[in-house]
Amino acid sequence: MNISLFCNSGMSTSMMASKLKAAYKAAGIDHQVEAYDYSSLPDVAEETQIIILGPQIAWALEDVQRDYPDKIVFTLGIQEFGSMNGELLKNRIDGLLKN
Repeated sequence: MNISLFCNSGMSTSMMASKLKAAYKAAGIDHQVEAYDYSSLPDVAEETQIIILGPQIAWALEDVQRDYPDKIVFTLGIQEFGSMNGELLKNRIDGLLKN
């Protein structure tokens, strides 16, 4: 599974992507997790199953959901993002996949 995190420049979400990768690795799950700047979304959306928007671009949620209706799309809250807790984000994703 490909999980893509997006923010203005891809810098801050790269830290969260690293934490999320580590959480999946610790669970023995091999998911591809990458961070990108928001402008890269059209280039990588086809190959990703989950699109996560950083709080800096939460304003784009409705547009992204409309443009990619076959993807799981959500935003990270500011506290969730600030915690940089990959395990919590993994649990959130796992919950969405079960529904």
